[in-house]
Amino acid sequence: MKINFKQILIMKKLLLIPLFMLLGMSSVIGQTRDAHLARIDSTISHIQTDISDILIHLDLKQRYKLYPTENIYTFLQLDTRTGKIDQVQWSLDSKNEGTVPVNKDDLSIIDYGSGRFELYPTKNMYQFILLDKKTGRMWHVQWGMEDKNRWIRSIY
Repeated sequence: MKINFKQILIMKKLLLIPLFMLLGMSSVIGQTRDAHLARIDSTISHIQTDISDILIHLDLKQRYKLYPTENIYTFLQLDTRTGKIDQVQWSLDSKNEGTVPVNKDDLSIIDYGSGRFELYPTKNMYQFILLDKKTGRMWHVQWGMEDKNRWIRSIY
């Protein structure tokens, strides 16, 4: 069978047409793929922002906790993130209300967020045990009406 020049041109055209179609489709597919990846990236970014907002909300929601003492006018306010404690005095007379620090020091070695520290009352109405729930470290805490009676010390 003899193939002439005209037949060769027809075969080239028949082979080149699908090739050009494939090249054009791959370009469109590439653009579609890029647009799809951009949408995925955008969605992931929004999800990460939402998760971050939720975590911040939960962290702030549980950061401070008030503990009653046996003195009806005194509470201890614990920063559950740092272990800082304030003695809170309330009264019907605003001149007798306020806060004084029992512990000014940040006891957290690494910031694990809120809920890390917890106070536990003892049988002595002026004394509590502060527990770091992440490490197990403990402190003996005492509140009082005078500065010399407010302190915190590590339990080894």
